Amino acid sequence: MRVLVAGWFSFDEVIATVGDELGADVVVRWLAQAGVAHDVAWAPYLGRGVDWRDVDPAAYTHLVFVSGPVSDTPLLRELTETFAAARRWAVNVSVVSPAGRALFDEVWERDAPGVARPDLAIGTTTADLPVLAVAFTPPQEEYGGRSRAEQVRGALEEWLAMRALPWFELTMDLFEKPHARHPAQVEALIRRADVVVSMRLHALVLGLAHGRPVVACDAIAGGAKVTAQARALGWPLLLGPDDVTPAGLDDALAQALSGRLGAAVPAALQRGLAANETAHAWFAARLTGG
Repeated sequence: MRVLVAGWFSFDEVIATVGDELGADVVVRWLAQAGVAHDVAWAPYLGRGVDWRDVDPAAYTHLVFVSGPVSDTPLLRELTETFAAARRWAVNVSVVSPAGRALFDEVWERDAPGVARPDLAIGTTTADLPVLAVAFTPPQEEYGGRSRAEQVRGALEEWLAMRALPWFELTMDLFEKPHARHPAQVEALIRRADVVVSMRLHALVLGLAHGRPVVACDAIAGGAKVTAQARALGWPLLLGPDDVTPAGLDDALAQALSGRLGAAVPAALQRGLAANETAHAWFAARLTGG
């Protein structure tokens, strides 16, 4: 017995969902627990597993299609006809049409007329990963040829993808058509991140203000305001444009998550608050003519 696990993630012609993959993970776990040999058919663009169009159909006794809608579409018909000699099961699917059901020998519906069952994705567990809030900066014309913003942003995006890190963009602009953005929105997001990765001065400052370790990335050759602010706050995790590499970012993230900087975060905040008091005194003196 050898099973080929397939789903909408098996086709180059469509983009499947995370839920489709999680459902397949459950079925793969069941097969492994039962000691059944199996392969997973991934779309070539995903760069893993096998391509069902390249394998020998005779090598498989069963085809198991996992998750998503089932109807008599050209892609599903091509798949099931290719594996016509195998037993064909559909698991965790939404049966859209009787003709789709007829493509399979056995069907376990998650929903169909008169049927509603929990999706298999609820039975998955994946490793917990740190969540990163990432603040990019646009090219800053005031620095002329020293700006490496596009280089640094590209390196960050590639690293996030290579390491499969969960992240969200921390947008600092006050307005994004057609709506205004408010500081409380940005600060609430920062508080929900484990680490802030920032090309921007204020994302560095707000990350530390809310107790989050920050990987500061200065996109200006030779250093500019991000570097100056990190030094003013006594914050050690600072990368220049040429340091924003996979190895450099790996090391910085490991330091941010290690706990060794636990005292440095509140120390940076206290340093900033003390400087604010000095600035306040300077301003007040000018208000009173001092």
